[in-house]
Amino acid sequence: MKKKKKLVLAYPNLKWKKFDFHTKWDLNPSVLCLLGKMVEDQVDVKIIDALFYDLSMEEFIAQIAEYGADYVGLSLLTSEYQEILHSAAKEIKALDPNIKVIAGGVHVTIEYKNVIEDTNIDYAVRGEGEYVLPALLRYLEGEGELPKEGLIYQDDAGVMVEQRQTWIKDLTELPMADYSLVKMEDYVQVGARYGPQRPPEFPHARMVVTRGCPVGCSFCQVESISGKKVRTRSPEQVTEELLYLKKNFGIKSIVFEDDNIVVKKKFFKELMRQFIAKKLDLKFILSNFAIYALDDEILELIVEAGCVGINIAIESGNQRVMNDVVLKPIKLNKIPGLIQSIRDRGLFVISNFIIGFPGETWEEIRETVNFAESCGADYVKFFIAMPLKGTKMWDMARELDAFDIDESQIEINWRFGQITSTDWSANDISILRAYEWDRINFGTAERRKRMNEIWGMNDEELSKIRKATRDAVSFADEPNNMVVN
Repeated sequence: MKKKKKLVLAYPNLKWKKFDFHTKWDLNPSVLCLLGKMVEDQVDVKIIDALFYDLSMEEFIAQIAEYGADYVGLSLLTSEYQEILHSAAKEIKALDPNIKVIAGGVHVTIEYKNVIEDTNIDYAVRGEGEYVLPALLRYLEGEGELPKEGLIYQDDAGVMVEQRQTWIKDLTELPMADYSLVKMEDYVQVGARYGPQRPPEFPHARMVVTRGCPVGCSFCQVESISGKKVRTRSPEQVTEELLYLKKNFGIKSIVFEDDNIVVKKKFFKELMRQFIAKKLDLKFILSNFAIYALDDEILELIVEAGCVGINIAIESGNQRVMNDVVLKPIKLNKIPGLIQSIRDRGLFVISNFIIGFPGETWEEIRETVNFAESCGADYVKFFIAMPLKGTKMWDMARELDAFDIDESQIEINWRFGQITSTDWSANDISILRAYEWDRINFGTAERRKRMNEIWGMNDEELSKIRKATRDAVSFADEPNNMVVN
């Protein structure tokens, strides 16, 4: 029998670039566990999560060497940390130039041309990799042809070969992730990050049960990453996986991390009915909930199913900006009533807002701040408009010549402005964001008490975060010191 070769699937450590309280969060292990499941009949699989276990580069490479990897798959979520992908690939090739390095994830899907220019990276997966990876490994083992879609690579002449992006049409065909590839008992006891979207109770699990979003918000890359068509697992598959996690790891709560879990309302309602019928008895929060899709039936179902809180993305408090810039189907006059109906049922509401859009006036920005304060949400988050490649907002910023610096120098950052206008500067937006976030959420004793409950922190802990957030705008050129909401 032919001896199996060895594959490492890995998350690099974001701290290899910087520590940022806001953007540093542990990634969902089920992503790598599912990829491992797809190929475990072909190769031996080891998952190395350098981020979760805070491995140094030396420790990371040592684990690869000890395992004797023939292939290493590196997954990177955000372009904000793109340097660590290349530094990891460089060190892997220095260990053994015969190791095939395969890159994937959101950053690779969007920036695949830049990724594959790195000769330390042999293949870049453009899109969803659950079928691409097994086919690529068969090719590398001499047992099949090179995949015809989903790959970017350089041919023998050093010319980039650009295949079309791939999406999986039917998610119900995918198996359940193989959680035995990691120490799930570690993951279920630690929240992905501090803050208001922490797990309701421990042990917990993180779930993504849908892919794609049809809305097409101007600032969002999801359409480019996962497509406009919403694809779902079956409600039965989701509940069975949760029952498995409950039985084997004792989970008591769930954090749903879908981009837009409720947009396919028939599916979502049936999922909630499954929760109720199977008596899952698991508390959960919905990290991304389309408030405009809320109806009375959904509200009744999520309460009965175990929901304790939702995060809604309103984005703007000005209807013109909503219609012409954000491109989201929200009627602002309906939002306070919808939020109140949710809170009346005992759920907390977190709301997201963005300020500093291309073409937005200072008065429109102030309207957003005022709306955020008065909409009724328990906690308000402010982000600064960040044009991302592949989005409509990137095109808007270019057309208006709104970039504060040269496009090639832009670094992804949602806390400090990088675009400007004749009405305001990038620095104006950075300062406004930090101080209004603090005023609205912590301005009264009653609000501070509520923040303690939502964050799960005491006054002293939250005071440190607040001060660091305010201080950060005084040294925006030192991002490693940022601690923000």
